[in-house]
Amino acid sequence: MTDEEAQPSPTSAPSARWMDLHTVGTVVHDRIQLLQRGVLDNRAAGVAALARLRRGVGKTPGTVNDILQYTLADEFVDRCAADEPTHAERAAHISLTLYALHQQSKDKPMHQRGWGVGRAVRRLHPEEPGTTPGPVLRRFQALGTSADLDELVHHARGVVQLLRGKEIPLDYALFADDLVRWQRPGGASAVRLRWGREFYRTRPAATDSH
Repeated sequence: MTDEEAQPSPTSAPSARWMDLHTVGTVVHDRIQLLQRGVLDNRAAGVAALARLRRGVGKTPGTVNDILQYTLADEFVDRCAADEPTHAERAAHISLTLYALHQQSKDKPMHQRGWGVGRAVRRLHPEEPGTTPGPVLRRFQALGTSADLDELVHHARGVVQLLRGKEIPLDYALFADDLVRWQRPGGASAVRLRWGREFYRTRPAATDSH
């Protein structure tokens, strides 16, 4: 990153919903903080970096050369891995590129700690979930029941576009850690459960302010 991008980012207010980050989430959080400050300050380098990252949305990690400085790290390397991307590399790539999509043209920080997937989507669906799911709930259910990572990314992109439209933030560091866990044996069920708990336990938007 350039010195211009390497600036501290404003932090959001503390939240009881915060969760400790693992290695991938910590790296992703630090990198997004640097990018986010550059974008919010309207610095050309930060804006250009996000434009490059957006070109990686939906692409295989490692195939877009000019974003590798953001999506790769020593911490993501599995010494026993072959030439395929590691779980960590996939998670970081997905999280960073979707953040870039979410932040595009926004003057508020779209990455904020404490805004897990379930909590963020619930802000799109402030009414009590009924027996007949509406479009937001159906999209959330599709995200949770994705059969593989490619399907998950497809549905996550749609969710991010909805969040972007309503200027609802997402914790992309926690999302990166979720994606790592999702790829491990039994991990998808654990992630689905936590997202569901967040969604159904989050209070309506009127009492759940930024």
